[in-house]
Amino acid sequence: MTNPSHADMATDGTEAPPAPPSDYRLAVPEGWERVVLDPDRWPHRIDKLVNRGLRRTKATPQLKAALGDRIKAQAEAAHANGGVEMYLVNQVMGQVPVSAGLVVTVLRPPSGRAVGDLSDIALSLGTRGADADSDVTMVDLPAGPAVRHFYRRRPAPDDPDGNKLLVTHLDVCLAVPHSDQRLLLSFSTPMEPLAEALVTLFDSIARTLQWMA
Repeated sequence: MTNPSHADMATDGTEAPPAPPSDYRLAVPEGWERVVLDPDRWPHRIDKLVNRGLRRTKATPQLKAALGDRIKAQAEAAHANGGVEMYLVNQVMGQVPVSAGLVVTVLRPPSGRAVGDLSDIALSLGTRGADADSDVTMVDLPAGPAVRHFYRRRPAPDDPDGNKLLVTHLDVCLAVPHSDQRLLLSFSTPMEPLAEALVTLFDSIARTLQWMA
């Protein structure tokens, strides 16, 4: 994520500033499939996910290819926006099928621009999304203060997944310690009847975030 210096002293003899974390750790429930957003690595991983997910079905090669293309499109879009990894869940709990996703993105300020405070991000989101289906708050997580943005959106008519269901989103944005970067956890689910329970789960996952030296 970053390239921290391990020196304790700067070259002029003064104490060097604290180094940013080199990575992070996040705990997700069993069954959440991880895809590293690296174009050289995700083709093999996506093939494995598709074959595993459809192994007990009579899926045709065309269906397998369509599912693989859809996951690839999601990976490409997330990677283009700075995503570093994504988690997908499609499983049955009891008799209920559950679908949800998480994209982890590293946000860097544009060259030559100062990074804004988390409070500025919260204010901007609150101004842009001030409606009944949007809620922006500042929260304290074990990994530090964060902006919590809950909202619901209906997909665009040309959504590549063909989804027309209302999608529930929860974005959690944290400052990476001792750096100008931000880490964004973007959860989503189209499971409207289970949305409240899944948002509770999303909040629990965000609380597991740990910075690694």
